[in-house]
Amino acid sequence: MRLLHVLGWLTLLVGLIMQLWLKDHHARWAVLFYAMPKPCLLGLSIVLCLWPKLSRRQRVPAFVASVGLTVWWFSVSLCISESASVANEKQASDEPLTILYWNLCRPNGLDQEMVDLVKETQPDLAVFVEAGNAGSFLTKYSELLPEYRPELMPRGIMRLSRMQTGSARSAVLPRMAAYSQFDLAGRGPDFPVIVADIYPHVFHSRKPQIDSVFAQTSKRTDAIVIGDFNTPLESVHLALFRAHFTEAFEAAGFGFKETWPCGLPLLSIDHIWIGPDWQVLKADKFWRLTGSDHAALLVTLQRKPKTP
Repeated sequence: MRLLHVLGWLTLLVGLIMQLWLKDHHARWAVLFYAMPKPCLLGLSIVLCLWPKLSRRQRVPAFVASVGLTVWWFSVSLCISESASVANEKQASDEPLTILYWNLCRPNGLDQEMVDLVKETQPDLAVFVEAGNAGSFLTKYSELLPEYRPELMPRGIMRLSRMQTGSARSAVLPRMAAYSQFDLAGRGPDFPVIVADIYPHVFHSRKPQIDSVFAQTSKRTDAIVIGDFNTPLESVHLALFRAHFTEAFEAAGFGFKETWPCGLPLLSIDHIWIGPDWQVLKADKFWRLTGSDHAALLVTLQRKPKTP
């Protein structure tokens, strides 16, 4: 028991070092950063606090660690953002744009959970990754969702749009990542949308994949980048892009920003990034545990008013 107690403290110390300092700078150690998010470290500290046959004094360090981790996790992960003001909405010249994103986790047949969620939320654009054998059911999806035009792109990326879409192009990136890019019309000038599915290779850095995806924006200030990044929002690989893009749920969401797994707020790996031409009016998160172990994200955007 004593050996397990010591190993628990060593694991907690390593996890804190990864979260506070090393993070995913180095691919060799990044798996520890991904595997020991703050909620897991908090759970471990609580176990150490309740460890049997310890005196009250011996429990104090674990109690202090538990309190500190709780405050830290809540301060960086709990989003309590206000939606954009009504005044700002009225000043904007374009109608709001709603986008639904979800990792479908490769359904074997027709995804009724996805159909129900689209009917419930009525987005202008819905994009999905890991769509499974959706190509066999495009006609059925058209019948069930007559307002939308379903299209399947390479590597299991699918879109449902009731807006005009431009020509699409897709590519498989290094380390098995993939993206699809297309233009969307109907909310002011045409703007690019990039849908990404980053592959979580254990022994290789995800930075080249992420860099390749954001490079598709061509520095457009109206670009929108969506997808399963398999990389938490605390990753150092996203720091460069924060200077140019805003993560929608961080900006206007309510609740924990983590989107995986199975309703547990452990990792924020599903993202919607928007360029500076956009403001986020609202961001919501939906769990449909019978359909996917990822949360779905729904955002309402609007172009910022042009300054005179």
